[in-house]
Amino acid sequence: MGLYHLGSAMRSNRSSGQPLPTVWRTLTDATAVFRRPQLVLIASAPGVGKSALALNLAIKSGASCIYFSADSGPGTQLVRSVSILTGRATGEVQRAMERGYAFEKELEPISRIWWEFDAGPSLDLIDKCVTAHGYLGAYPDICVIDNLMNVDPGEEGSEAKAHKDILLFGLELARKRNMCVIVLAHLVGEYEDGVTPPPLSALMNKIGKIPELILCPYREETPYGEAMGISIPKNRDGIANAAGTYTVSLKMDLNRMAIEDHPSGVQMQAV
Repeated sequence: MGLYHLGSAMRSNRSSGQPLPTVWRTLTDATAVFRRPQLVLIASAPGVGKSALALNLAIKSGASCIYFSADSGPGTQLVRSVSILTGRATGEVQRAMERGYAFEKELEPISRIWWEFDAGPSLDLIDKCVTAHGYLGAYPDICVIDNLMNVDPGEEGSEAKAHKDILLFGLELARKRNMCVIVLAHLVGEYEDGVTPPPLSALMNKIGKIPELILCPYREETPYGEAMGISIPKNRDGIANAAGTYTVSLKMDLNRMAIEDHPSGVQMQAV
């Protein structure tokens, strides 16, 4: 336990509240900013691109990162990462790997990202991995937990309690280690169509009270073709609307794992 005046608390950790390097100007302009320390929840229907969004952030931000990839194995993440780094289609990358090409040179820029592929990581394992990263000289800027459903909370109880305990752990981890902790999650059934802008009530087990920033990707059609819409139902440091009506749009090509700003800049529907 530690008690601080606000001024002394900030002086003891001068990087607290600092944003990560901007990857999408659209989100930044909409006041949805990834910061340290912060707990962020990215929740969507399956196949919409929440894992692609988190991986693009980890790669393009240039930040140090631990990625707990319980939902996808090393081969899948290798293909996705190379596609983001090179702009090649995932199928092309997969075929090159099958021919024996290892993409070692292409992967050099993301040696700052460490991976854990345990299919059911415990909270103790997550904490130990983050602590181990600290032995390199600093804790990571980003910790991605993909997916909430895969994490072992370590105690018996309901799914709702487990999810709450995991998110409270993530919030405490973010503050103790001054990281941006990003947890990926699913939505309730009626919003699993992937095309309806999700409100705060779409989150499973009413877990929206704990994260400081919640982003809910969905698929949308634009004049440029299919895109990733993102509703912002909660944002403790900026603009949000719990009804899911405050949204932004990003250019998306999941065949190449590409998520970018639209050429025309910010596109959002205000409250």
